[in-house]
Amino acid sequence: MKKESVFEVTHQSILETAKDLFLTNGYKNTSTRDIAKAANITQPALYYHFSNKEILFIEINKQIGIQLKSAIEQIHEEQDTIENQLIKCTNALLTVYHRDIFSFIHQSAAEMEQANKQQLFYILNDYYLVPLQTIFESSQEPLNSSVSSKKAAQFYLMSLSLLFSTIHQLSTEKERSAQISELMDMVLHGVLS
Repeated sequence: MKKESVFEVTHQSILETAKDLFLTNGYKNTSTRDIAKAANITQPALYYHFSNKEILFIEINKQIGIQLKSAIEQIHEEQDTIENQLIKCTNALLTVYHRDIFSFIHQSAAEMEQANKQQLFYILNDYYLVPLQTIFESSQEPLNSSVSSKKAAQFYLMSLSLLFSTIHQLSTEKERSAQISELMDMVLHGVLS
C-alpha cells in the first residue's frame, strides 16, 4: 500500500474511532490514549494526524455537521409540512447522535480553548441552526410574531434533549415514531389546548 493510502486509512480510522468514543462517552470522558488504543495505534501516531483532542473533536463535528446539513437541506427541498420536515430532521439527527446535541456541544466546548470553542459554535450555527432556520422561514405556517426563525431552530434543537433521554430505550420503530411526533407537536403547538 502506498504511503498516502496508509496515511488516509489511519486518518479515517482515527476519526471513526474517536467519533464513536466521543458520542458514547462524551468529550470529557474520552482521552487521546483511549482513542489511540481503540484505533490500535500509538498516541504519537494519533498526534501525527491531529495535534490535540480539541482539533480532532472539531473535525469530527465538522464531518457530522456536513452530513446533517446535507440531510436537512434535502428534507427542506421536499416541500412537506413543517411538522413532517422536523420529524425527518429529528430522525436524521437521531441516527448520528446518541445524546442531546445541544448539551453535548456546549458541555464539550466548556473544556476547550477559546479559539476552538468558537470554531465549535460556528459548526453548530452553520451546519445545524442555519439549515433548520431555513425550514422555519419557508414554512407555510407562520411563526409566532415574537419568535424568530433562529430562536425557533434553537428551541427545536434544545427540545430534542427530551427525546435523547428515552428514544434509544424504545424497542419498536412505532414507539419511536410516536414519541417523535408527540414532541414535534409540542414544539410547534405548545402544551396548552
